[in-house]
Amino acid sequence: MSIDPFPERVAPRKLCHGNGTINSTIPLAKLLRLGEYLNDNHGQAEVFLSFSRDESGLCALAGEAAADVRMLCQRCLDTVDVHLTTTFRLYIAEDEEDAVRIGQKMAEHHDNLDLVVCDDGKLELMTVVEDELIMSLPIVAAHDDLACSEKLNVLREKAEKAVSQQGNIKGLDSLEELKKALTKESREESKPDSNKEGN
Repeated sequence: MSIDPFPERVAPRKLCHGNGTINSTIPLAKLLRLGEYLNDNHGQAEVFLSFSRDESGLCALAGEAAADVRMLCQRCLDTVDVHLTTTFRLYIAEDEEDAVRIGQKMAEHHDNLDLVVCDDGKLELMTVVEDELIMSLPIVAAHDDLACSEKLNVLREKAEKAVSQQGNIKGLDSLEELKKALTKESREESKPDSNKEGN
């Protein structure tokens, strides 16, 4: 299947009339709101969308989106790879009045009716996909096993030792401070031994 350029705005009525499809990718760097939850914005989201009219004649959008992202593990504060995937189906309203009409018309047939409203006849397609990916984020990002918890215990012990030796920090208010302390200690340990170099 060919990859199409991703259109940020589309005319949904025309796409629904022709049962249009979009198979494309979006660089994560363009999804700024999603990026606020990530450790970096490298990579891309794969997107497949199909437009159609249902038996009632209403314009509908069905979609799938997936992305491999990097988040911050909430146990060890290291990077964790997370696979995001989402499927969705939305009804498209031309404006707010149309949204009310669709809601009233479909209330008896759809318990969970999801609507997206156009702006001046255009649908902000990238915003729709980004919203769905954000909703697919894990509540808590963490590695699959508890190895990072064990690593965190080692991190805590070594960092507390480094901090006590420095004597200029009275408390550890966050895991970030622990990590900074360990990083400093590790750098000091990696310095070449001047006595060995002299020999």
